Amino acid sequence: MDTLRKQKRKLKKQIRAASSEETNGLLVIWRQLKARHSALSRAESARKKRSQKRKNQERFIRDPFQFARQLLQQRKSGTLTVDREELETHLKKTYSDPTREIPLEETTGRVWPAAPGIKFDSKPPSLPEVIAVVKQS
Repeated sequence: MDTLRKQKRKLKKQIRAASSEETNGLLVIWRQLKARHSALSRAESARKKRSQKRKNQERFIRDPFQFARQLLQQRKSGTLTVDREELETHLKKTYSDPTREIPLEETTGRVWPAAPGIKFDSKPPSLPEVIAVVKQS
């Protein structure tokens, strides 16, 4: 692929310097090189993709839980520049509830709904019910 890339560059320079009669022939050659280079790069990327897929499959088979953890876990980035005490006070203020132990007061004005008149039917629909619904639509 490196040699094809170098040949393409060399041909581009020749095309710029060539006369109009030579340009057409050089463009044909350049297009052929470009097609060959594209095919090679597609083949190489497919080979790399297959190789990566095989490695991932092996990692998954070896330890599926660690593979999933690495796949879904966020990467750690940056450094923590806060003092430990400041961090602890922030976390305490954010995630603690000083009124946790105090029981809640009874709320007034709350209306409880009446018990249902018909019991909930958890059976699948019967054939006549399905036919009735289909006829309605």
